[in-house]
Amino acid sequence: MRNHIIDFGLFICLAVIWSSSFLLIKISVETIPPYTLTAGRLCIAAIVFWIYLAATRKKLPLNPEALILYLVVALLGHCFPYTLISWGETHISSSLAAILMGIMPVVVVLLAHWLIPDEPLNRIKAMGVAISFFGLLLLVGFATFSYLQQDILGQFGVLGGAICYALCTIYIRHHKPTGIRTLATGTMTVGALISLIFAFVFENPFSLEPSSSSLWSALALGLFQTALATLMYFWLIKRLGASTFSQINYLIPILGGLWGVWLLGEPFSWKLFGSLTIVLYGIYLVQKSNSKSRNKYQ
Repeated sequence: MRNHIIDFGLFICLAVIWSSSFLLIKISVETIPPYTLTAGRLCIAAIVFWIYLAATRKKLPLNPEALILYLVVALLGHCFPYTLISWGETHISSSLAAILMGIMPVVVVLLAHWLIPDEPLNRIKAMGVAISFFGLLLLVGFATFSYLQQDILGQFGVLGGAICYALCTIYIRHHKPTGIRTLATGTMTVGALISLIFAFVFENPFSLEPSSSSLWSALALGLFQTALATLMYFWLIKRLGASTFSQINYLIPILGGLWGVWLLGEPFSWKLFGSLTIVLYGIYLVQKSNSKSRNKYQ
């Protein structure tokens, strides 16, 4: 029971951390362009993890299997989705983007059914995902579907990013890595190198004159939303399973709305708490289904 409380406490904490990313990114991109911002936050996280490895005298595995793992997670978990979603949201509304990102848990649940023996799809899990998705729709409004006439390429961009996150989640869960910190170090290092190439090709970072607020926001993104969040991400996939963890995509827009009310003075709506209650109940059903399946396979 105590372990479950800790796991879900970390789950909510990670959702809060990721939901605050939107505010920090908004401040950062005022004077730091997207590719450079992505490279910067990944470099900061990589430095943090390398300091940890040096302090603990641990070595980073560099065998072919480990290098493939680093590359796949870096591309699917960072480079591709950051680029696709950032580009897509310049062409479509944020509410439509939220719905498209809500496809990620659906894809994870379907793939997990076929690829992960102890996470089969059943009636309770399907109901939980459907309830969570309804909670998201309640927040953004059912009229959002009328925005499907917006830029189709922008929609595909956000949808592509959501699918990348889904594939990354399944990939990590399927491989069940044990060295979470070494995996994070390798992933951040590879992701930083790839992002730096894009930054220097398209944006010339040395010519930039970022403001102090953008720099502080970028530093926070690197330390908390990237480094700390990545450790929690790897840990929770292993503990909760891919299906339950993927439901975090339904929580993030709701918590992002609460950040807006608290820090930006945006109007309060009871839909935020109604949506939060519905989504949490959906997550409970998915986790209940996962627990029964795991006990069956143990």
